[in-house]
Amino acid sequence: DLDKLKGQDLKNSKLLDEASERSEKLMSKKSMNIAKRDSYMRKIQELGSLPPPSELRNYQNKSITELEKELERVNKKLKKYSHVNKKAFDQYVNFSEQRESLIKRKEELDKGAEKVKELVESLDRKKDEAINRTFRGVSKHFAEVFKELVPLGGGELIMRTTLDEGNEDEETDDEMESDGESPSKKSKKLNPENPDVSLYRGIGIKVRFSKVGENFLMSQLSGGQKALVALAL
Repeated sequence: DLDKLKGQDLKNSKLLDEASERSEKLMSKKSMNIAKRDSYMRKIQELGSLPPPSELRNYQNKSITELEKELERVNKKLKKYSHVNKKAFDQYVNFSEQRESLIKRKEELDKGAEKVKELVESLDRKKDEAINRTFRGVSKHFAEVFKELVPLGGGELIMRTTLDEGNEDEETDDEMESDGESPSKKSKKLNPENPDVSLYRGIGIKVRFSKVGENFLMSQLSGGQKALVALAL
């Protein structure tokens, strides 16, 4: 039994060596085939763009000798065009593909820019609404506190804008208000609930200390009246 096992082991070892030898030959053959494939691929690339399959079918049934003669004939014709860039068509195809890719990329960037613009506009609107809402709340609170301090009087906070700065001397001129104002200024004043925050230049205060008295600005008040207004704030 031991001799049989030894004989079987020798036989298996021999088969393993033969298999290893065959495997090495196959690997070597594979490497050679890969090298040939790479060489043929380089040659194909040097030839330039291949003709469509419909044209290649015209040469499938020809022998090697016929193909070599046809190749020689074509090469002679090509010598007449030696000054022509043979890769011009390949370059044209390559650049056309790059152009299409860049156009698609530009369209994507334009869409992204439009979305960013819409987001910025939305945030600006929310910011303006928040500022106006906060100002109206503070103004209402000031009016209520001032009314408690001066029951017969009244007070309000006013938001100064660039329009006010340009028209301070024209506030009582009815003709200028009806006929002389530009359409842009009128349009700004048509929306008092949510005016353009970019026009804001500061906050002013108007108060009166009697039921029928005129309104006074801070610059027109005495020291005691200013202290009262400060207390209301």
